[in-house]
Amino acid sequence: MSVESAELNGAHTTETSWPDFAELEPSRALDAFPPLNAIQARSIVQDRWERLVAVVEIPNPIERVWQALTTPEEIRSWLARCRGSLTAVGSDVLLDFEDGEFFHCRPLVAEPPRDGHAELKYFWRWVGVGPATRVVWELDTTGDGGTRITATEEALNSPSDWRGWNGNGWPGILDQLAGYLRTGTTWRWPWRRMGPYVQIELESTPYDAWELLTKPESLRYWLQRRFGTFTDGDKLTLIMGDASGVVEMSVHRHVEPNQQFPSYLPWLEFGLRRASWPVELNGKLYIEPAGVGRSLFQIFVDNWENLPAELQREEREIICGFFRDSMVRAQNLTSPRPSPSHQHGWT
Repeated sequence: MSVESAELNGAHTTETSWPDFAELEPSRALDAFPPLNAIQARSIVQDRWERLVAVVEIPNPIERVWQALTTPEEIRSWLARCRGSLTAVGSDVLLDFEDGEFFHCRPLVAEPPRDGHAELKYFWRWVGVGPATRVVWELDTTGDGGTRITATEEALNSPSDWRGWNGNGWPGILDQLAGYLRTGTTWRWPWRRMGPYVQIELESTPYDAWELLTKPESLRYWLQRRFGTFTDGDKLTLIMGDASGVVEMSVHRHVEPNQQFPSYLPWLEFGLRRASWPVELNGKLYIEPAGVGRSLFQIFVDNWENLPAELQREEREIICGFFRDSMVRAQNLTSPRPSPSHQHGWT
């Protein structure tokens, strides 16, 4: 800083001249001369499109196949109890496995057989809260008067095991339909020893969501924890929320973010036990990306075959309902909070 002094008419006057610091203001300097190794790149798209297609040819005429595919009484024999009508476009339908798990469906297209072709299309969500996927059934008459059935399921940012889980499931669904049409036999899912498998989308990155959801104070809310934490070897007492009592969750292994190859994503292995169960069930809680800034929170339980048969259905229904509601609470906890419409005494 320079200072010039002058005496004018006996008075002492000082004039000060300041340099221009405007370009060193943090916001301008950051643009003009960014720090070395500063993080400036960001992801704007991380989407995956998935498609599964399964095909079978059967000797039954297309009209008979359409009837088995859309009539609630027949759907129950080879797939699930149909609560509603898959041909009522725009309505809501449940394909209910009657053990707590179901598909929530909304028909989009229902075109009965005409000129050797028929099409049924709908959205569905597993247990009503999972990611929406699109299912298309196409029926085409073959040269010998039979029917070619093509089932297609399409998803956006589906779970990483979707191709293994659903991809292996669709041929089984078509075989069950074909078997029912051939013999009239009522089929039951061969994999009901597993489940519930509940998924829900969160408006948060996997690491941010996991950090929030695994805090003891958060567990008290979304998992209805009375005691315990997610520390290895600890046990949590979870309140089922109704007269069905409690379930004890034993933490077998809690893997934190960036600890294990190949995904470096966090997960938790646990055991479940209720007073009426002679054995412990196994489970896994995990999270993965589902597009930019979003994640898919999932929980899975198995080992049901070791429970007495008379307990399985009722207890599965209780556990499935509990974890479905828990996932919804986790979604609420991680969702952005809306701004109040006006100021009030609670803010």
